[in-house]
Amino acid sequence: MNGKPVNPSNGAETASLTGLLRCRDEDTGRLQREQELRSGKYLGLERFYDREGRLQRERHVNERGNGQGREATFWPNGQLRREEFAENGRTQGPVRSFTEQGKLQRLAFHADGREQFSVEYNAAGQPTRLMCPPASVLPEDRGLCGFGGAVETVLYTSSGARAAQMRYDQGRLLASTEWDTDGLLAAQMLFEHGRRVHRRYSGEGGKAVLREERIYEADDRALPQRSGALAQARRWGASGQLVEQRSHAAGRETLVERWYLNGALRERTALAGEGPAARILRELYDDDGRITRRERLTADQRPTGAQQYFHANGRTALEEGYGEPDARGRTRLQTRREWDESGRLLADDVLLEDGSRQRKAGGGTGS
Repeated sequence: MNGKPVNPSNGAETASLTGLLRCRDEDTGRLQREQELRSGKYLGLERFYDREGRLQRERHVNERGNGQGREATFWPNGQLRREEFAENGRTQGPVRSFTEQGKLQRLAFHADGREQFSVEYNAAGQPTRLMCPPASVLPEDRGLCGFGGAVETVLYTSSGARAAQMRYDQGRLLASTEWDTDGLLAAQMLFEHGRRVHRRYSGEGGKAVLREERIYEADDRALPQRSGALAQARRWGASGQLVEQRSHAAGRETLVERWYLNGALRERTALAGEGPAARILRELYDDDGRITRRERLTADQRPTGAQQYFHANGRTALEEGYGEPDARGRTRLQTRREWDESGRLLADDVLLEDGSRQRKAGGGTGS
């Protein structure tokens, strides 16, 4: 330091020093680290070098040892790799990343502890990924995110092929279309009747087939990148057959319907009521559309009331009766009855609290 040897591990030697402490490799003499001292405290500039003595990282620190001001990392050829600004160790403002050839690779902006804007570029300088802020934060976001008026922004792959087209107005995403590597439609986002709709497709036989759709409630308070509460979700098989539909209300899933690929109903689950009184009715069917099971459940999926199983001819095969939930939300099996395919009662049991059963007269022994 200042041309004199100093032991940085000995506080007595650095206690009152001011200047730039330089550490070198004992064998090669190459510079490994530089740290600024002010009256014996590490405060100000820090630089770190690789084994070849090339600058890797540079920053400034405050009295707490946290980053303060510009921080930068470098490629082995000396080109700037990443540049950001810190406020007491917290990234604040623009963050830029560059390729080894000096081309801008990614630009972002941080505020309030989170990343609010980002755009990534391919080697040709075309945008490949984009996240827009609710209000303009950098000159670069104005044209991309429509802060000068609604705009169509095209995103590209790393090779330069068109990957997506996004429509923004004042940072709000109004519509988007995405394509897969074969140029087939892969995803869409648009507004229908004031509600945001997301659709996903898969390539089947050289054409795009709709596989999933999500519809969200209208919500003017939603951030540009987000939607209101989910209202409905649907899925299709590769043949185009609807295989699942889910409905939501006030943030709760209220109805689930599933189908076999032949179009027959597979399951229907409905929620009724709210809070502890809410109940679920679930019905399961075979691929011929015949009911095989009917369940009544509490909101946390515990059986309550009659649980029924059916023969192929539609007659009840088994019915189990559960009581209402106790103070801990648990339910207990209380009755069990069984029938053959002709409807003849085979067993009629009462299940006692200790697990033993009491068979009612005329209940049969089963076979």
